[in-house]
Amino acid sequence: MSRILFVYPNKEGYPIIPVGISILSGILKNRGHQTDIFDVTFMIPERLDHKAREDAGVVQKVDVQRFWGSGDKVDMEDEFRKKLASFRPDLIAVSIVENNYLCAKRLCELAKEATPAPIVVGGVFPTTVQDIFIQDRNIDLICMGEGEYPIAELADRLAQGKDLAGTCNVIVKRGGGVMQGPFAKYYDWDPPVFQDWEIFDKRHLIKPFMGKMYRTGFFELSRGFPHQCTYCVNHNYQKLFKGLGKYNRVRPLSQAMDEILHMKEHYGLELLFFIDENFLTMTKARLAAFCSEYRSRVGLPFYIMTRADSLLDEDKPRMLRECGCVTIGIGVESGNEDIRNKLMDKKIPNSVYEKAFANCHRHDIRTTANIMMGLPFETEENILESARFCRKLQARSVSLAIFAPYQGTKLREICVANGFMEDKFYEDINMINHSILRMPQISPERIVELYLKFNDLVYGQ
Repeated sequence: MSRILFVYPNKEGYPIIPVGISILSGILKNRGHQTDIFDVTFMIPERLDHKAREDAGVVQKVDVQRFWGSGDKVDMEDEFRKKLASFRPDLIAVSIVENNYLCAKRLCELAKEATPAPIVVGGVFPTTVQDIFIQDRNIDLICMGEGEYPIAELADRLAQGKDLAGTCNVIVKRGGGVMQGPFAKYYDWDPPVFQDWEIFDKRHLIKPFMGKMYRTGFFELSRGFPHQCTYCVNHNYQKLFKGLGKYNRVRPLSQAMDEILHMKEHYGLELLFFIDENFLTMTKARLAAFCSEYRSRVGLPFYIMTRADSLLDEDKPRMLRECGCVTIGIGVESGNEDIRNKLMDKKIPNSVYEKAFANCHRHDIRTTANIMMGLPFETEENILESARFCRKLQARSVSLAIFAPYQGTKLREICVANGFMEDKFYEDINMINHSILRMPQISPERIVELYLKFNDLVYGQ
């Protein structure tokens, strides 16, 4: 048996159980290993992500402090040292995205001082920018891509006293050089394993939605977004892991329903979110099977995300509403067709959005228009155009993001090539309170002003 300590450097403090870590922990426990987590979420005094949404007026205000607290009065570094001493891990696994890198980096430094256990980093950031982590002397292993098979193999090798070099998807640093194991096939949910929520603070389950707090669970029915929008890393992943199987995969419905029902009964769930990037990539026959089984076995309200062009068949929103779908988030991104088509490689005309939103509203499904602002070359008039388009669509709500040029995306390359940013790591990169781009046609300050005014522009008189 190996002891694996997960590290969740969630420095923006928004409570949510990450499906990635919970699946990995479930897999490890299923193989007889022991897991625990060091989670900084409730050590953060301010919920920056939620506060930004409230400031922009895109969520109804609710007393989240009553459920989440206002930051546990502890010293994060001291708590981490205590966790390392008490749990005595054989492996430390750190999940890293660009936003939380500096927090993760500091925790890796502390871990290296306190224990000889190897440190493995994984997630989008280490996968797309391996060099940063290869050069970091506190990091021993880098997991590229999906972590289900690598984490299981690492834990098994440690328990058996075997060399870690050659582990699938893992770069091992040794003697000033690196050794990379072969890539495993894409994960296919075999053998069936449920997420492990036991290692997480149960406050993560309480989520605000439309002005109330609900016990909420996050689940996936598919994985691998098949499109190649320029603001996303999917094109990078599809290129890097080409030949490993079908990138877009669907999970067996009966297995997913078993997990959902188990979590509903054990955690008193009231609301579900499906994290599939495009829920309706499934066939209509699979959708019919999902709706039938979900309605009879689960029966909870749920939220999905999908593309507008998957909602043109009016039967789909009807079927979803009948089995409990209460909100559909739709990636509008911009109200300007040229920006979507030429800059974002998202070739969906405005007329398709109009029909998709109308189909949802016809069946009493609340819609959320997902909007980005501060895109490269975007003008103030383009942002106002997005607000007018949301109003025309009669979107019931908007979800706003200030464009962040993340590593591994085509839009980041465009931003660097045009001098809107330097080709370096930005420690303050995020999508909620500022822009790192320096563009001649609009200032970062004006982007933030429009971010805070956008909801009023859509819904104001």
